[in-house]
Amino acid sequence: MAISRNTPIDFERIASEMRPIIDRWYNATVEVVDPNTGDLSWDIATNSYSGDAATSVWSGKARIQPVRTASLPDGEVYNPSIQSVRIQVPYDSTVDYIRPGMSVRVSDAGEIHYLADLEFTIRSAVNSSYGWNTTLECDVDLRSVSDG
Repeated sequence: MAISRNTPIDFERIASEMRPIIDRWYNATVEVVDPNTGDLSWDIATNSYSGDAATSVWSGKARIQPVRTASLPDGEVYNPSIQSVRIQVPYDSTVDYIRPGMSVRVSDAGEIHYLADLEFTIRSAVNSSYGWNTTLECDVDLRSVSDG
């Protein structure tokens, strides 16, 4: 099909053609959770919580990529341990809006095992009008790694 300025671009067709190609790059397994919901309850007798403090919004394959930017300030203090990270997940039109403040849990990080020990907080999840995937811009506190 010839392309000219008078030929409409079929964005949906392009996106549906590209999505399987991008799927090959997803090598981690993640879960997007809303930490503000859940069924957490306090047991006064045992002095502990039971249940899950977060509700799963989406889970599946993902690509985790650090973003080469300056570290983010923590208040007014420069904090080099807070790193920006881009997490890309397959486009899913059935998923509601993923909001800033939600978290990403990594259950399988592929070859980089310590990614499963990090706490990712979503900063932005606004995407293209014809996205091939969903991009989650996150912050991660590198001090949250349990083994150092």
